Amino acid sequence: MRPTPLLLLILFVAAVGAQESRYKLSFDENFDGDELDEQTWSKANPGVYRDGTYTDKAVSIKEGVMTITTWTENGIFYTGGINLKSGKLAVKQGKIEARLRFTPVPGMKLLFWSNTDSLDNDQPNKVNFSIFEAFSGAKGAYQVGLSWDDPDNSKEKKSVKQQFPVTAGKFWHTYGLEWDDAGYRFTLDGKIVLTDKKALRTSTRRTILLQSDVASKAEAPRGTYGSKEKSKNIYEVDWVRAWERVPAAK
Repeated sequence: MRPTPLLLLILFVAAVGAQESRYKLSFDENFDGDELDEQTWSKANPGVYRDGTYTDKAVSIKEGVMTITTWTENGIFYTGGINLKSGKLAVKQGKIEARLRFTPVPGMKLLFWSNTDSLDNDQPNKVNFSIFEAFSGAKGAYQVGLSWDDPDNSKEKKSVKQQFPVTAGKFWHTYGLEWDDAGYRFTLDGKIVLTDKKALRTSTRRTILLQSDVASKAEAPRGTYGSKEKSKNIYEVDWVRAWERVPAAK
């Protein structure tokens, strides 16, 4: 007997529910309120990095969106970022996602990374996830990748990266990574864009980095990004979430 549309719908909903039940929400940041939650996040340490200078003033929260603004003042290029504090996230296998929007501006490098927590730096499973990077000169493009390093075994070092085109500017996109026994799957708006099935490396405790770097101030339009009030060089984050994978019941 051919299945009816209603039966197909029921089966589809059940399948989706079963799939979602494999993940347990471990971290949920929606940037509510007017200030960054400094019990959860640290701002990038003030000081010079690359061609920019980190400052606390670059990070702001408004209407549920965290914004990093980059601007020029007296010849200095100010920018910033935030890092998830050590011990705040423990996901051995699962997925991490963030909803991001940015303005493609020459000279900038924007990051959404998940690195091995410093508490696990002495573990051989150290692995870093580059879930999203946007580079200067790559309008509307982004890059994903991963790397791992066993400090006791030089043969274990590996790095995988790939670049993808995507409409940027005023549009929001969700960038993510899933990892389990099947390997790594980078996603854009829920669709897989890169898979690596080799040599899964897991590190339970992780941190998250959201950062806006001035990679080359020489590429800034007319040598400046303008004042903070007028700068259009912004990197916006709507939310960040992480889930722990729950193995299917046997």
